[in-house]
Amino acid sequence: MDNYGVSSVIGVVLMAGVVVILASVLGVFALGTAENINDPTPIVGQTSGEFEPGSNSDQQIVRITHVAGDSVNVENMEIIVRASGPGDNLPTEARLVDLPAEGQFMTDNIDGNADLIDSRTRTADIIEDDSSNTWSAGKTIEFRVGVGEADFRTLVPDYNEDNEADELEVIIVHTPSNSIISEYTFTL
Repeated sequence: MDNYGVSSVIGVVLMAGVVVILASVLGVFALGTAENINDPTPIVGQTSGEFEPGSNSDQQIVRITHVAGDSVNVENMEIIVRASGPGDNLPTEARLVDLPAEGQFMTDNIDGNADLIDSRTRTADIIEDDSSNTWSAGKTIEFRVGVGEADFRTLVPDYNEDNEADELEVIIVHTPSNSIISEYTFTL
């Protein structure tokens, strides 16, 4: 009779283990954490940023260069652009979406203040010299900020005080994981 008692104890322990494992698996799927496992955030180890306020309306160029880390498809990115300063019309924000843009940035490619991004910029793709539309080491994202919405040119005759800006924030988001992969704040 002693053998029967041992097998029932082992059976109870095994059944408890199965219930714990099953509960864990169901919990992962119920809470949605399994979805995030499939879309890991690329690691962009290092970037460099440059902003040229310039002296005329053809300038105000933003460049973010990928120095090291994982490559990112442009179609998996959104770029948030925020300008702030003492001007009456600031702060303001725009988001570059549905990338890569074909030809010029159109209103379909800009959420928020569409005039903050200079849509006259000719860009077959947002990455300089790259038809693959992949932001990888050595590649630069480039676009222009519209002077009519955020004027960083304090030393020019047609300077607009209502749009006087002194800080520009550029955030690059990996959309599948909803994670920030690069962030720059340019202060003048």
